[in-house]
Parts: sequence; structure tokens; C-alpha cells
Amino acid sequence: MESALTKGPRYDETAISCCIELIISKQKTVYGACKAYGIPQSTIRYRMSEKWSSKVRKGPRTVLTEDEERKLKQYLIAMGKKGFPVVKELLLHKVKSFLDSNLRKTPFKNNVPGFLRRHREIAIRTPETVSSASAKVCEVDFRGWFANLTSYLEENNLIEATLDPTRIYNGDETSFFLHPQTKAVFANRDSHKNIAVMFTFGADADIIDPCVMLPMKRIRADILREFPANWGVGKSEKGWMDTPGFMLYIRELFYPHLLKKKVKFPVLWPLLPYGGRGCRIMFEIGYRFNSVVPQYHTNHATSRRSYIQTP
Repeated sequence: MESALTKGPRYDETAISCCIELIISKQKTVYGACKAYGIPQSTIRYRMSEKWSSKVRKGPRTVLTEDEERKLKQYLIAMGKKGFPVVKELLLHKVKSFLDSNLRKTPFKNNVPGFLRRHREIAIRTPETVSSASAKVCEVDFRGWFANLTSYLEENNLIEATLDPTRIYNGDETSFFLHPQTKAVFANRDSHKNIAVMFTFGADADIIDPCVMLPMKRIRADILREFPANWGVGKSEKGWMDTPGFMLYIRELFYPHLLKKKVKFPVLWPLLPYGGRGCRIMFEIGYRFNSVVPQYHTNHATSRRSYIQTP
């Protein structure tokens, strides 16, 4: 009868690092540090020897480097604090895009479990379902939003930007239905027509040229001629501001406007959540434009914010 294979105990990498740090800093002896963390002296001595290669586990090395995984972990944590936690599908999509752009191949279709094992600070959580009662926004929600925003700005040394109105912008997407006066009818779910317009205003009364999204696959030249030359005009299947359209707006209008105005970077840009598109859009902004710091508005605050803006 074949003997069963046994695996040695696994020790937390954070505990091992802390144990080694105590020994190197001479705060504890090898015996004392190992006893404090419950790790065998042989394990620590091996980790501190020249035989230890920086590889933490057996098997092939990870596709992403240690530094790349560290930056990815920091980004996931930052997105969660901003109110736009990254879903699994988006994480896989962005990692694949990164590898493709750098001509690197991976044999794995899904290595999220391995990534989570290496970074215990990250965990998959299921968001709570928001009821109609809990969706109501009150004073506590707004004060909590400002408190969270202040905390984030302090942690990232961005408080200075809040004192300069030329570095604060507010953006929102507004939809216009092409037939607003017609009565409701039964029709195909995707047959309605509307256009979306992206507006952005600065705290110093600065106005960014708008961007109009048309429900077309190809924009005819005669239609383009009807728009002011300084406006942005994009297209999407349903006339919504999707991720490519949003990035086009930043690249062609918003970012060049800031450069022309010689605004000091980074700038703060609170945005309303775009439903399921919000997380992907925020990921793209942070990935491609490090000088633009997107922030989210309080969830379900659209109507309440409208009341505040009304004179």
C-alpha cells in the first residue's frame, strides 16, 4: 500500500517577514522571535540564508512580477476606498490587456485564487442588496462621504488640491431623449433613441467643452458639420457614454483643456456612479491618467444633489 503524501505546515508570509525583521533589528533573538510567532527556527534560518531564493512557493514563478502584483493590490484597495470596488471580470480583463500590450503570454485563464492566497489583505465580498429604504440619502450619508473623501486625500497628500478651485472639477452625464413628448408605447426594449452629453465644470467657473454620444455605428460627415468644432462627438450602440467614449472625452477634451490652462496636477474630479460602467471607467482613468484623481459621489444621491443645485 502506497504511503500517503504529507505536506508540511504553511506559515503566514507576513508573520515570517515580521519575525525576520525582529531578528535583523536585534529586538529579539532567533529563539525569542520564533517562539513569539510559532515558527520553527530552521524555517527562519533557511529564509535568512543565501539558499533562499525570493520565491515563496513551489512551482513556476507568477506571470506578474512581485512589484506588478504589489501595485495591483494597492490599486484594488484604493478603488474600494473610493467606492468603486473592482469585480472579478474587470480584474481579469485588465490583467489580460496589460499582458497583451507587453507581449507576454500566460498559460492560465484564471489565477485569481493564487493572487488572493499571496495577498491576504484582498478578499472577494458580495455587496449588500440595497433596499428602497436604505437607498434614501440623509445628512449622515453626506457627512460620511466628506469624511471618507478627506481621509483619502490626507492619505495620498492631496489636501492641497482642495484649497485651489482651479484643481477641482465636477462631471456628470445627462441623457436627452429624441422624442420627449410622445406617450409610452409597447416596443422593442432596445428601440428607444437618446443621446448622452458629458458636462464638466470647474470650481472656478471653468467650463469644459461638452461631448455628445450618438446612437450610431458610424457618424456621417453632414451630422458632424452640425456640431461646433470645439465639441466632442462620439458614438456608441445605444447612445450612452461607454468606457471608450469616456476615455475619448478625457483624452481629446478634458486633459488637453487642463494642459492649455496650465492647471497644477493632480486635479480632483468627483463623478456620479455610472451603474455597472462606473468601476470600469474609474479603472481606466486611474490606469491611463495618473494626474486625474476620480472620486465617487454618494450612492443614490442623484436626485438629492439635484435639489442642492437648484437655486
